[in-house]
Amino acid sequence: MTSRRPDSGKQLRKEKVEHSNVRADTEDDVSPLNKRYQDVEERRLKEWENYQRSHRSTEEQQSSRAFLDISIGDVLAGRLVLELFEDTVPNTVLNFRSLITGSCGVDPVTGVRLDYLYTPVHRVDRARKLILLGELESLNVSSTGTPIQDEGYGKCHSERGLLTMVSDGPHTSGSVFGITLGPSRSLDFKQVVFGKAVDDLTLLEKLESLPLDAVGHPLVAAVVTFCGALTGPKPSGRFVCTREVNGNTAGGGAAAAAEEEEEGW
Repeated sequence: MTSRRPDSGKQLRKEKVEHSNVRADTEDDVSPLNKRYQDVEERRLKEWENYQRSHRSTEEQQSSRAFLDISIGDVLAGRLVLELFEDTVPNTVLNFRSLITGSCGVDPVTGVRLDYLYTPVHRVDRARKLILLGELESLNVSSTGTPIQDEGYGKCHSERGLLTMVSDGPHTSGSVFGITLGPSRSLDFKQVVFGKAVDDLTLLEKLESLPLDAVGHPLVAAVVTFCGALTGPKPSGRFVCTREVNGNTAGGGAAAAAEEEEEGW
């Protein structure tokens, strides 16, 4: 008998294909989909501003930090504050930051929204001491649509709370990432460590104790219900959606780049 995975925010993410037909060229666009994500981007901006006001030390301001709010069932379980190793693996961090902020809009090939918002904790691998997140509509796709090159294995999987890219081999990372539940040296020289959780590690205990099916899928939905950046460039507060350029659809930054090229920028 095949176990059934719970609905992990499916209703909130079901408009995957519909993005291709949504235009966000003007401030007058008030479609329900755009309004929903516009509200999300405004909340992300407020989170960034609040963090800037409350964390004024030089060390905190210069660090690269982001957050994940995770709900278990219908209840908010906690917020993970993440420190990203931008100095050592900048391209990996850029990919992750783009996905945690949704800044690249929608992938023009798959129609998948490039955003960790409403994505599930899709597996808890107790054997490897790893919580897996980041599937975008069951796909492992990067913010650019092409696999991320491995930038090196200078950091080992030596402790609890490390962030690591999950891949199928060298230079195949996309959106899926893991959070270690303890030392997991079998992942060394196979996966790139790009950050660590620095606050509310008790949330990992809650995720680690979830009931699982035979292959590690949670039997109770655990979903990223909010996420974003806390430091770095100021969020725009404006939803990035697909737009039509010369009759074609392009996602987020791709659309903007195409428009700039057309206008001679």
